Amino acid sequence: MKKTKKINTKTAEMLLPKAYRPLSSWNYFWRSVLYLIPVIGWIFLFVHAINAKSRHGRSFARSYFCGLLILAIVALIAFGVAFALGAI
Repeated sequence: MKKTKKINTKTAEMLLPKAYRPLSSWNYFWRSVLYLIPVIGWIFLFVHAINAKSRHGRSFARSYFCGLLILAIVALIAFGVAFALGAI
Protein backbone atom coordinates (compact mmCIF):
# COMPACT_ATOMS: atom_id res chain seq x y z
CA MET A 1 0.00 0.00 0.00
CA LYS A 2 1.35 3.40 -0.96
CA LYS A 3 1.76 6.07 1.69
CA THR A 4 0.42 9.50 0.84
CA LYS A 5 2.06 12.65 2.10
CA LYS A 6 -0.06 15.27 3.74
CA ILE A 7 0.71 18.77 2.53
CA ASN A 8 0.34 21.65 4.92
CA THR A 9 -2.22 24.15 3.56
CA LYS A 10 0.16 27.06 4.20
CA THR A 11 2.83 25.28 2.16
CA ALA A 12 0.34 24.54 -0.60
CA GLU A 13 -0.68 28.21 -0.72
CA MET A 14 2.95 29.28 -0.98
CA LEU A 15 3.37 27.04 -4.03
CA LEU A 16 0.64 28.92 -5.86
CA PRO A 17 1.46 31.99 -7.95
CA LYS A 18 0.65 35.28 -6.19
CA ALA A 19 -2.35 35.90 -8.44
CA TYR A 20 -4.05 32.72 -7.18
CA ARG A 21 -3.25 32.89 -3.45
CA PRO A 22 -6.38 33.33 -1.34
CA LEU A 23 -6.90 36.47 0.71
CA SER A 24 -7.25 36.28 4.47
CA SER A 25 -10.46 37.17 6.28
CA TRP A 26 -8.80 40.28 7.69
CA ASN A 27 -7.83 41.36 4.19
CA TYR A 28 -11.46 41.14 3.09
CA PHE A 29 -12.56 43.02 6.21
CA TRP A 30 -10.08 45.89 5.76
CA ARG A 31 -10.87 46.19 2.06
CA SER A 32 -14.57 46.53 2.95
CA VAL A 33 -13.73 49.25 5.48
CA LEU A 34 -11.55 51.01 2.90
CA TYR A 35 -14.27 50.90 0.24
CA LEU A 36 -16.75 52.55 2.64
CA ILE A 37 -14.72 55.81 2.71
CA PRO A 38 -16.68 58.14 0.39
CA VAL A 39 -14.21 59.42 -2.23
CA ILE A 40 -10.86 57.80 -1.52
CA GLY A 41 -12.47 54.40 -0.99
CA TRP A 42 -14.28 54.58 -4.30
CA ILE A 43 -11.02 55.38 -6.07
CA PHE A 44 -9.39 52.36 -4.43
CA LEU A 45 -12.45 50.29 -5.36
CA PHE A 46 -12.07 51.15 -9.05
CA VAL A 47 -8.31 50.56 -8.98
CA HIS A 48 -8.70 47.17 -7.26
CA ALA A 49 -11.54 46.17 -9.59
CA ILE A 50 -9.42 46.88 -12.65
CA ASN A 51 -5.85 46.29 -11.58
CA ALA A 52 -5.55 44.13 -8.43
CA LYS A 53 -2.63 41.71 -8.32
CA SER A 54 -4.75 38.96 -6.81
CA ARG A 55 -7.65 37.42 -8.70
CA HIS A 56 -9.55 37.08 -5.42
CA GLY A 57 -9.04 40.77 -4.61
CA ARG A 58 -10.16 41.79 -8.08
CA SER A 59 -13.27 39.60 -7.89
CA PHE A 60 -14.13 40.96 -4.44
CA ALA A 61 -13.78 44.57 -5.63
CA ARG A 62 -15.96 43.88 -8.66
CA SER A 63 -18.66 42.22 -6.55
CA TYR A 64 -18.56 45.11 -4.06
CA PHE A 65 -18.94 47.55 -6.97
CA CYS A 66 -21.92 45.60 -8.32
CA GLY A 67 -23.51 45.67 -4.87
CA LEU A 68 -23.08 49.45 -4.71
CA LEU A 69 -24.66 49.82 -8.16
CA ILE A 70 -27.65 47.71 -7.15
CA LEU A 71 -28.03 49.73 -3.94
CA ALA A 72 -27.89 53.00 -5.91
CA ILE A 73 -30.51 51.77 -8.42
CA VAL A 74 -32.86 50.64 -5.62
CA ALA A 75 -32.41 54.01 -3.87
CA LEU A 76 -33.20 55.90 -7.10
CA ILE A 77 -36.32 53.82 -7.69
CA ALA A 78 -37.46 54.35 -4.10
CA PHE A 79 -36.85 58.09 -4.41
CA GLY A 80 -38.78 58.18 -7.70
CA VAL A 81 -41.74 56.31 -6.23
CA ALA A 82 -41.77 58.54 -3.14
CA PHE A 83 -41.64 61.63 -5.35
CA ALA A 84 -44.45 60.32 -7.59
CA LEU A 85 -46.66 59.62 -4.59
CA GLY A 86 -46.06 63.11 -3.24
CA ALA A 87 -44.28 61.97 -0.10
CA ILE A 88 -41.35 64.25 -0.87
